[in-house]
Amino acid sequence: MPARDVLADANVVLKWFHEQDEEDVDAARALLDQHRGRAIRVRMLDLTPYEVGNALMRCRARLAAAQVAIVLQAAREICAAVTPDDDELAHSTRLAAEHDLTLYDATYAAVAQRRGAALATHDAKLLACGLGRRPSELLARD
Repeated sequence: MPARDVLADANVVLKWFHEQDEEDVDAARALLDQHRGRAIRVRMLDLTPYEVGNALMRCRARLAAAQVAIVLQAAREICAAVTPDDDELAHSTRLAAEHDLTLYDATYAAVAQRRGAALATHDAKLLACGLGRRPSELLARD
């Protein structure tokens, strides 16, 4: 049986490396474990390392640049980054306008939709619009 595809957004990927003041860390890491066990196939957007790096350097942990570089390298080794195509970018602009989302967040949703993947997120707006699911909800479906 083929692995189910999951697109993890930056707030899920961040939890793989940082847990202080984070919620639902165990479920985010369980997705990672299932990816390693090949039960699911996790991908991230090409912009995810920038978002994670910024959170680690500026917002959450205030890590040193060298530490963040190690985390970003590890994230890229763990799962492949995908680049949105023109159709996905166009769809993301429609989702952003329709749901009052940032273009970044709408792009996660658009790519997941167009590629038939589940979007793993903790973003309140994406969850409220029904465009993503918490990692714990995705795990409960198995």
